[in-house]
Amino acid sequence: MRKWLTTQPNCRLQRFRRWALVAALALLLVGGSWAMIRRGDTVGSELRAGLLQQVNAIARTIDPEQVKQLAFTEADKSNPVFQRLGEQMAGYEALARCRGIYTLVLRNGNLIFGPESYAEDDPQASPPGTVYEQPGERDRDIFRNGRAFTDGPSTDEYGTFVSALTPVLDPRSREVLMVVGLDLEAADWQAAIWREQLIAVRFSGRHVLR
Repeated sequence: MRKWLTTQPNCRLQRFRRWALVAALALLLVGGSWAMIRRGDTVGSELRAGLLQQVNAIARTIDPEQVKQLAFTEADKSNPVFQRLGEQMAGYEALARCRGIYTLVLRNGNLIFGPESYAEDDPQASPPGTVYEQPGERDRDIFRNGRAFTDGPSTDEYGTFVSALTPVLDPRSREVLMVVGLDLEAADWQAAIWREQLIAVRFSGRHVLR
């Protein structure tokens, strides 16, 4: 009897510890999941804002009068304005750490590629005059409403990207002369979010287990 009375509190203590561990793990799981979702949403918004800020900055450096000198055909390859804009965008690409920067114009209902940051031998390069075969609805709408936006991840004939697009406007008529786009590959986008989510989970776990 004396032995039983001695071991009973120990059994209760062990059961309490087990339940406490289960409760802590459950709290960690719930808290970690919540932290991941919230941090993922926050990072996604921050990345979109950053992309939009970058593409707007690029568009502001483009002279609308120079845009009017582009034909958006293969003939632009020998146009000094086209060449200069391409070099300029290639420099921005290195700073922005994106997949690429490109331009679009609306001609006869089609979206046509113009100057871009891609080298001619890049598999995603589009020679001037190339028709964009799989644009999204918002890619067309921007020529009507003139509003910059971010979109994606979305897939077209070039891959899957998160994109930011902004117009270059005629300063007098406010007509959309050209659109500048910036692409970030969806895999890089997701990797950036996952990194931040993992940090959030680790931080949440440390607080729960204290």
